[in-house]
Amino acid sequence: MKYVYVLTSSEKDYYYEQFFLSLSSMRLYNPDAEVVVLIDEKTKQGLTDKRSGYAQYVSETKIIGVPDEYPQKQASRWIKTSINNFVSGDFLFIDCDTIITGKLTPVFSPDINIGCVLDTHVTLENHHLRDYFKAEVEKAGFPLPFTKNTYFNSGIIFYRDNSRSREFFEKWHNLWIESNKKGVSVDQPSFNQADCDLHNIITELSGVWNCQISHNGLNFLHDAKIIHYYATSLLLLASPYKLASSEVLLSIKETGEISAEITKLLHSPLAAFEDNTRIVSGKYVLDVFDSPMFKLLVWLRDCHNGFYKTLNGIIRFFVNILKKNPRYNKRKLRNRK
Repeated sequence: MKYVYVLTSSEKDYYYEQFFLSLSSMRLYNPDAEVVVLIDEKTKQGLTDKRSGYAQYVSETKIIGVPDEYPQKQASRWIKTSINNFVSGDFLFIDCDTIITGKLTPVFSPDINIGCVLDTHVTLENHHLRDYFKAEVEKAGFPLPFTKNTYFNSGIIFYRDNSRSREFFEKWHNLWIESNKKGVSVDQPSFNQADCDLHNIITELSGVWNCQISHNGLNFLHDAKIIHYYATSLLLLASPYKLASSEVLLSIKETGEISAEITKLLHSPLAAFEDNTRIVSGKYVLDVFDSPMFKLLVWLRDCHNGFYKTLNGIIRFFVNILKKNPRYNKRKLRNRK
């Protein structure tokens, strides 16, 4: 089994640092693993000095010639959707914003061609971004009927090297090219459309292979093989996962190394959470948590703290009035049950 990463990065971002951290966790627990990284030519030119430490941990680096029309982010998707053209045999693709938690011994059923985990570990009807996904699919011009109740995350992909899987990747690549032309550069709409077109070729894997800790991943954390900390989902909020923190990534960027402190966290990846962390659940609470209003409040607290305190004081005044209302107290009690 080969383990494959795709890297497109510059000194202005943290994709290399995420990759180097994931790669370090891979080697910590899987010193003999065959690890292949696919890199575009522009990225390779910038992997010098403090950005060159990865080379000691990979089995093979392949430089991919991406068409000039694709900028960095799209170049990553162009390579990702055509990995099988550059890597032979079975492989497990791994996103850069991941942490390997232990020895990987992937033995998947022989009837699995493509294997993935559901996005945020839930069916589509229960997904907090269902409407967003639908809008993406419609913008891309795909005919996918949203009666399909599975929407897979493409952060971890098992690929069995056979004609069916090759057909899937070819269709995915072509669908992504078409969706990108229409302004949908992310790869999951085309990924799931390819699954639909090929009559559900993707097999759902256990969530332990792609434990998405930011959304519904707690049930799989104890036995997680790969933690996917969703860097893009944590941009607005401070990450509860220490290995996804800006401090860790900045340390790697400044030194080019995995410090002793970071290594200590890698030795206990299932427990690398901030002390001041809460679990949030319940439909009403999550609806608020996912709302633009909540994001605005976080932004105000971060960027305009004085105004936030004034607004919070006004809200507190009205809440104190509501507390005198028996109906408010009854509802509050009911929601605790």
